[in-house]
Amino acid sequence: MTKNLRALVAGVFALLAGLAGSKAIAQNSYPTKAVSVIVPYGPGSGNDMIAREIAQKLTEQLGVTFVVENKVGATGNIAMDYTAQAKPDGYTIILTSTSSIIYQVSNSIRTNMSKDFTPIAFVAGLPYVLSVPASVPAKTLKDLAALAKAKPGEMNYNGPAGSMSAFLGSLFKSSAGVDMVMVPYKATSDAQVDVLAGRIQLWITTSASALPLVKGGKVTALAVTGEKRLSALPDVPTAIESGFPTMTPDITFFLLGPAGIPSEIVAKLNSSINTALKTQSLQDRMAGFATSVKMGSPDELKSHIAAETERWQQAVKNEILSK
Repeated sequence: MTKNLRALVAGVFALLAGLAGSKAIAQNSYPTKAVSVIVPYGPGSGNDMIAREIAQKLTEQLGVTFVVENKVGATGNIAMDYTAQAKPDGYTIILTSTSSIIYQVSNSIRTNMSKDFTPIAFVAGLPYVLSVPASVPAKTLKDLAALAKAKPGEMNYNGPAGSMSAFLGSLFKSSAGVDMVMVPYKATSDAQVDVLAGRIQLWITTSASALPLVKGGKVTALAVTGEKRLSALPDVPTAIESGFPTMTPDITFFLLGPAGIPSEIVAKLNSSINTALKTQSLQDRMAGFATSVKMGSPDELKSHIAAETERWQQAVKNEILSK
């Protein structure tokens, strides 16, 4: 090897080492600017409330602002597309949930949660509450079923199609043998307006969204999903107790980023999020809207997404969930 060639090769290796070193430094110093936390639903939704709690804690911990951005539409698909196409540098992440998995398997969409995103961390889990406006004379799910049978096709519940709300509504219809109409909404706040006006007779939403209206006497909670009662609503039975054993699904919230985020940044985010979730103040805040914290590694989240995708694909196959 000539002297000039050896010098050239040495220079290339030095350049590569320098680039690798600068990349490592950048990752170790992350974050150095504001981080966008994308929320696929509007203010007042479970995603929004949980995202704002975790964003505040991360801002305090990491010294940069975690900014919540609501990108509403297409049952969360607009936000998912936006995040998937963002630069994979850790500065755009999304607080999404089981609802996005359901939408993915029941609709033709561009993004694939397993291929187009980086799993970062679990955040929370919470059940759904099935409630009716105070003007509807029902105290139990069986009361509501009786009313719906007397008025086939005249009673409404909220969607949108492909969401957990729509899925639970379909389960109620099939289990009760009633004909009800699903009305799609882009945001929880939009549905609330019609619930309070009496245009929606069955409101199916997260416990985080329902609790303030239940406590305020605006709606009557008939049942909760999941296998046990909510400590915040101890007198409200589970759907299982109410005679609807298939209505058990609850929802898991988690953070994703675009595919390709460096593992060092993922590890730092995961560690920071789990640290935040361990604080008593955050757990108390989450419990205030009937939400429990959920922690785990990126690999555990990856496995969870794969298992839930299989579960809901089976629901489509068995025609429990429409496609």
